[in-house]
Amino acid sequence: MENKAHALAAGLFLLLLGIALAASVFWFQGDRTARVHYTVVARSGVPGLNLKAPVKLRGVEVGWVDSIGFDPEDARQILVGITVDATSPVSTTTHAQLGLQGVTGLSFVSLEEADGKAALTRAAPGSRIALRPTLLDRLAESGPLLLAGFAETAERLNKLLSDDNRQQLGRTLVRLDQTAADTSRLMAALQPSARQLPGLLKDADTTAQRASNALREIETLAADSRALAQDLKARIAVLDRIDGAAVQLQTTSRNLELSLVGDTPQRTRPLVADLSAASRSVERAANDLGDQPQSLLFGRGPRPPGPGESGFDERLKAATK
Repeated sequence: MENKAHALAAGLFLLLLGIALAASVFWFQGDRTARVHYTVVARSGVPGLNLKAPVKLRGVEVGWVDSIGFDPEDARQILVGITVDATSPVSTTTHAQLGLQGVTGLSFVSLEEADGKAALTRAAPGSRIALRPTLLDRLAESGPLLLAGFAETAERLNKLLSDDNRQQLGRTLVRLDQTAADTSRLMAALQPSARQLPGLLKDADTTAQRASNALREIETLAADSRALAQDLKARIAVLDRIDGAAVQLQTTSRNLELSLVGDTPQRTRPLVADLSAASRSVERAANDLGDQPQSLLFGRGPRPPGPGESGFDERLKAATK
C-alpha cells in the first residue's frame, strides 16, 4: 500500500510540474501586443505572396499577412488581409506595394507613405489600402508596347542603313574630306593676307584721318570762299557807286564845258580841260574795274593782244565760238 501511495504522489507531482512548465512557456512565448487589421486591395496579381508573409512599414516589420482571397463583390479585385502592430503609423495616405524577399521569389507587403511631409492622420482599423504596381509590374504591362516600338525602330534603322543610303553616306564622307582639305589650303593661302591685315587696317585708319583733315580744310576753304564772295560783292557795289559818280562827273564836266564855250575867259579854259580829263580818267578806271574786278585783289592782268600781236588770232577764235 505504501508503494502505491508513493507512486501516486510522484505521478501527481510530475503532472503538476508539467502543467506549470506549459503555463510558463505559454506565458513567456505568448504575444500580448495589440494588433490592428487592414485590408490591402489589389487590382493586379499578387505573385509570390503567401500567408504569414511579413508586412513592413518603410522597411520595418510590423505584422504579417493573415488572409488572401478574391473580393466577393468584385472578382477582379484581390483582398489581402494584414495584421499590424497598433502602434504602427499607418495613415490615410499609406499605400502598399509588393517587395521581393531576396532571391527566393517570395513576396512581402511593403507599406509606404504617399506624402512624407503631410500631417499624420492615422487610418481607422479595417480600412482598405490600395496596392500600387511596382516598377517591374509597369514594365511588364508596357512590355508589348516597348517590343513593338523596338521592332519599329529596328525596321526604320534597316531602311536607313540600306545599300543606297550607305553608298550615299560614303560619298558624303568623301566630299566632306575633300572640303576639309580645300578649307585647309584656303586657310594656308589666307594666312599671309591675315598677317598683312593689321598693317592695312592701320593704313586705312591713317587714310581716314587724312580724309577727315582734308574735309576740315575744305570746310575752312568754303568758309573763306563765302567770306571772299561777300567781300567781292561789297567791292563791286563800291565800284558801281564809283562808276555812277564818274558818269555824273563826266556829264557835269561836259555840260560845264558846253555852257562856257564862247564866253569862258581864257584863264578858265585850262580848268575845264582838266576837269574833262579827270572825268575821262575816272571813267576809264571804272570801266577797267568793271571788266576786271579781281584786279582790286590780285592786280591788273596783262592786256589782251591787239591786231597783229601774238595770240590775237586765238583770242578772236575764242570770241567767235
